[in-house]
Amino acid sequence: MIGLAVKCLVVCGALLLPMMRAAGVELEVGARFPAEPNEKIVVKNDGGVRNETASFPFGEVCYSSDHLRTGFVVIRIVGDQVLVDFECLPRVFGDACPNGTQTSIPLLQARSRLNAYAADSEKHFMEELQRPAPRFSGPRE
Repeated sequence: MIGLAVKCLVVCGALLLPMMRAAGVELEVGARFPAEPNEKIVVKNDGGVRNETASFPFGEVCYSSDHLRTGFVVIRIVGDQVLVDFECLPRVFGDACPNGTQTSIPLLQARSRLNAYAADSEKHFMEELQRPAPRFSGPRE
């Protein structure tokens, strides 16, 4: 009887898992997703932004670093546009965007990038979960 209940729960869980994955992640204020290496970013900060070597006024283009892990944080969602804040190390040199650079991207693009990032994170998690535990030959002598 208990074995039947456990089997039923396993089957129900297996059926619900694909439905949960298909739903995707909700795009909301505070959501984070990575920037693409060397991604072109149009500065939307009203007063512009400044890093160690350059100043980027409103409307100027800067780029995400291809050497540092960088990302975006959703600040505001208005209609079909999403205002995002660029996150990186506080000191970036050259024509790279400084931390705190704001830009806007289309809602559909932000949602698809967040879902792709969530799916990739879940895939890596499941791979790590299924990796066999290391086996040791025995106690040290």
